[in-house]
Amino acid sequence: MKQNDKTYTNIFAIAFLAVTVFAFILYFVPEKQPLNWMSYDDALIVAAKKNKPILLNFYSLWSEECKEIDRNVFSNEKLKNQLKSKYILARIVLNNKLNKQLAKDQFDILGIPALIELTSKGKEVRRLKVISKEQLNYMMLDNTYKLIDSWQNFYSAKTEAESTNKILFVLLNTSLNTFNYSPHLLKDDKIKLLIAQDFVPTYLVSSNNEDRKVIKSLFGSLESAPNGVLILFYYKGKELDRYFISGELIAKPDAAYNKLLEVIKQKDSK
Repeated sequence: MKQNDKTYTNIFAIAFLAVTVFAFILYFVPEKQPLNWMSYDDALIVAAKKNKPILLNFYSLWSEECKEIDRNVFSNEKLKNQLKSKYILARIVLNNKLNKQLAKDQFDILGIPALIELTSKGKEVRRLKVISKEQLNYMMLDNTYKLIDSWQNFYSAKTEAESTNKILFVLLNTSLNTFNYSPHLLKDDKIKLLIAQDFVPTYLVSSNNEDRKVIKSLFGSLESAPNGVLILFYYKGKELDRYFISGELIAKPDAAYNKLLEVIKQKDSK
């Protein structure tokens, strides 16, 4: 009887070990991906050639939530086709020290899942922490990235503003993990027209390597730069004014428009 008990115990232990190993394999072996994601570096090259925005996905094999999004969001056939049509799809898998460092140092990723929309020049427009079909469908309808892509880099914009006697309009985003309101503000037709007439716009975001250098040159360090999403106005090399973009301001586009008019008056009084 004791021998039988020992045999049953061994059989149970072997079965338990087999189930555990099988579960381990199922959990850690990558599932088939519903979308073909390329590396971040390759995406930057392809996006520049094709003049298309990038959708950058931060992913971990350890994250059940990331896998759930693959199964329940990215597997939707209609959404898949739309994403492939609009974006260059890139994924940074947080499975090595280099990728983890990139996510932390450049993009300030505090947790996953995280999804970032970049212009074709690699500048962050907005990011999503809650990834859903509804949020992605909303992004699909918005083309603010095209407007930002049409703007010059900081130094070219600064030179043009000084040579044409216009105001340098600097949209600055240093608060990466709060919602970026700028896409909503820039969609307003009156504001777009006024910017085109009296300002030379440029965009600086602290998740872009080249922009980080400019921000450091303006404020001494990234830490010294204003924290948030704001607009700074320069005329003849000196700051005229600045204001933070908030949900309240977005809800009143006329208030934002009037602020721009006030800045023009300040310039004319110089």
